[in-house]
Amino acid sequence: MNRTTNRFRLSLAALLGALVLSMPPAAQAFGRGETSVALSLGSGQQLGRDYTVVNGRYGYFFVNEFEASVAFETWRGNSPDLYKIIPELRYVYSAARPLKPYAALFVSRTFYSSSVPDHNSFGAKAGAYYSLNANAHVGFGLVYERLESCDAAIYRDCQRTYPEVTLGFTF
Repeated sequence: MNRTTNRFRLSLAALLGALVLSMPPAAQAFGRGETSVALSLGSGQQLGRDYTVVNGRYGYFFVNEFEASVAFETWRGNSPDLYKIIPELRYVYSAARPLKPYAALFVSRTFYSSSVPDHNSFGAKAGAYYSLNANAHVGFGLVYERLESCDAAIYRDCQRTYPEVTLGFTF
């Protein structure tokens, strides 16, 4: 990645952070029976190549503060294309103000558009949501992921830690 791309991403992240922090906090519930939709756009590296990553997640709060969800992720901009399906269990501590901490456990299945073998992974996430209004929030967190039965000669990195930024809605 070149310096211009890194500066652009850093500037974009700083601008988004400043906009979010300048907004007044609002009440937000993560209660039983609510559904959620979250979107994220970022970058990632796999097989020694850089990708643009688009993620969409749909969830359901089966009890207060506990969400079961499934996400679909697509990795584009390099070869091979990657696709991930990610079931997840998430806890959101909604009583905190203005940031609402979250923690999650997940498993995933990655599919490749080439002869690279598909693989499973598992991991954990931790971060916090900041309420934009009663039904919208932005999340900032950290993800740890480990590949199952990893062959380092193929996948290069068998475990990784990366940031997570999401825009989410509950209804």
